Amino acid sequence: MQIGVTSDEAVTNRCVFVIHGCEISRAALQLILQDEYETHEWSTIDQALARLRERRPDLLIIGAGELGATEAGVMDGIRKASPGTRILVVVDAAAGAEPGGWQAAGTHGLLSQPLTVETVRRKVRLALGLRAVLAIGVEAG
Repeated sequence: MQIGVTSDEAVTNRCVFVIHGCEISRAALQLILQDEYETHEWSTIDQALARLRERRPDLLIIGAGELGATEAGVMDGIRKASPGTRILVVVDAAAGAEPGGWQAAGTHGLLSQPLTVETVRRKVRLALGLRAVLAIGVEAG
């Protein structure tokens, strides 16, 4: 059952890889995205890089903690293994991540924790170059 998925999105076969050391965050991202995209999850970059040889994702979502101190080297490795793959980085909102620094490293956007269904789906759509669905809040009183 695909909840909140348009027929255009249901027939496209886009692949998303989720790499995050936190099992809860990985599971949440997969749950949010699995209705719209083929979603695979891994806890380490090495596991995902091994799979990149078989299946190239359209989007890779990676936790900032998995990039570590060698952020540039990891990003280069991802780009070499899967050229053209767009990258979103999951950051802790309390850490105060600078978007400019991440974009200079080659990412296409940031996902701030805590994650919400609406925010994740919107940012993933934008990263994949799909139209963003706008919602206008209406309060009935």
